[in-house]
Amino acid sequence: MELLILAAIVALGAWLRFQHLESLQFAGDEAFAANKALEFVHGGKLPTSGLMSSVGVSNPPLFIWLLIPMFFVTSSITGVCCLIAGLGLAAVVATWWIGRKYYSPLTGLVAAALFATAPWAVIYSRKIWAQDFVPVFATATMWAMHAVILGKKPKAVFWVLFLPLCVIQIHYSGFALTATVVAILLLLRPKIDWRLAIAGVVAAVALAVPFVMAQQKNGWAEWKKMSEGSHWDQLPPGMTVNPQNGYVFPRRPSEAWRHALAIMNAGEIEDVLGLSTAERFDANGIWVGKGAERNRYFESSLTLGDWLPALQRLAFLAALVWFCVVAAKSGKAFLRRDVTADEESKRAWILVLWFVVPLAVYLVAGLWTYLSYYVILYPVFFLVIGALSPRAIPAKLLVAGVAAFLVGNVIFTQDVDAYLSRYGGAQGTYGSGLGFKQAAARFVAAQTDTEMLVKENRLLQMDHWQRAEVAQQDLPFLAMLQSHGDGLATNTVVLVVDDNRTSFDASRVNFGGISTNFGPMRVYLINRP
Repeated sequence: MELLILAAIVALGAWLRFQHLESLQFAGDEAFAANKALEFVHGGKLPTSGLMSSVGVSNPPLFIWLLIPMFFVTSSITGVCCLIAGLGLAAVVATWWIGRKYYSPLTGLVAAALFATAPWAVIYSRKIWAQDFVPVFATATMWAMHAVILGKKPKAVFWVLFLPLCVIQIHYSGFALTATVVAILLLLRPKIDWRLAIAGVVAAVALAVPFVMAQQKNGWAEWKKMSEGSHWDQLPPGMTVNPQNGYVFPRRPSEAWRHALAIMNAGEIEDVLGLSTAERFDANGIWVGKGAERNRYFESSLTLGDWLPALQRLAFLAALVWFCVVAAKSGKAFLRRDVTADEESKRAWILVLWFVVPLAVYLVAGLWTYLSYYVILYPVFFLVIGALSPRAIPAKLLVAGVAAFLVGNVIFTQDVDAYLSRYGGAQGTYGSGLGFKQAAARFVAAQTDTEMLVKENRLLQMDHWQRAEVAQQDLPFLAMLQSHGDGLATNTVVLVVDDNRTSFDASRVNFGGISTNFGPMRVYLINRP
């Protein structure tokens, strides 16, 4: 019966992840990573750096290296996104096993069900982005940590140290995960195999050697530039609101706890839906002014509102407080250095520190963090709730509450998908969906050689607020995957407008050329004199 329930949970998670593939997010970062992976597949060129981080320093290339085998399997962007979604489902199964083996069978099923249906876990498991790889690595780290401390497997320390150091090379939020691992090991002091501990560190460092050598060759220019001034100090003078998502500037490091709770399920959905989310984020009425003024805000289209996901976050906080109390009771034993003899305390310390330490790292560092930085917390939310029974509440009460939470998760995720399908995306960082961008790219490729357009600066794109500029990487990349025509005059400029990223009234301009649209993606062929 347990395996049948697990199969149903995985099937539900797969259904949420594999539907509405035409609405997948695909922007500049995704195109850059896919292009770098394909450069190795087609020409053997191994990248030595990854995506540009939010602080202006390149990430190591491990994320792109992980993409390479996927692009050997398929060159389809949608196909690769599905493979990444498969990793998300693997994390769900691993969470079930952690809960089952080290807590109880009910804990495993509850944690897996909540993980499989959490809206943010779904969003961050189906696009070509570094953070979409982090949950499976974080979950594997959690598994290895339990194996060392509760399973008394000293050799698992290799993975305890190797995996978080790999996460650093996928996304720099891995530093917070690494700090968490170190804190837990120092506090609980499990028996470990020191040779394998050193081997884990050495193996992870070896993966970073090509990146370090490339940075050394470049004189660490990016890092020196970052040290000269904060990336966030470069905001345009007087800017008080982000034009894509309505966030008020400047963001405060003290918001870390809000982000940490939001990433659990469906909090702060404006992080991707932006101005489309609600009127309070769209002070100038940009979103509702589109679509013949018939556009609706996302919050007004919710089936049940967001009270069930909010209640789930409150339940997590209550459960976390309970485990904090359990951990605190072992304080005296810790001072006597015999805390490791208490199995229940060890469980509590692992769960509490997994949530608390990353927040402390972000707060102490004074970092202005994005919501996606907190995927390193997975799967602690779900294990904390699942582990309440039989410790704090009866099993039947837990199952009833979790069933309600699952309904809330699934309906909210469906509402997001329906909204993105209705408008072809959202007015924010999400932009327009992959399917519409692919259609626009096919049209552009059918006109002429896209590579030549890019070289001659004749492919323009409005992807940022009311700015026409040289095309971002997403559209040229998608177009170059297509066979191309040669019928476009050499004096013609192609302008692509993403209506979910900007606002542009073409009726005020006489382009004197052909125009068409693919949902929210508009294409103009402009004849220059």
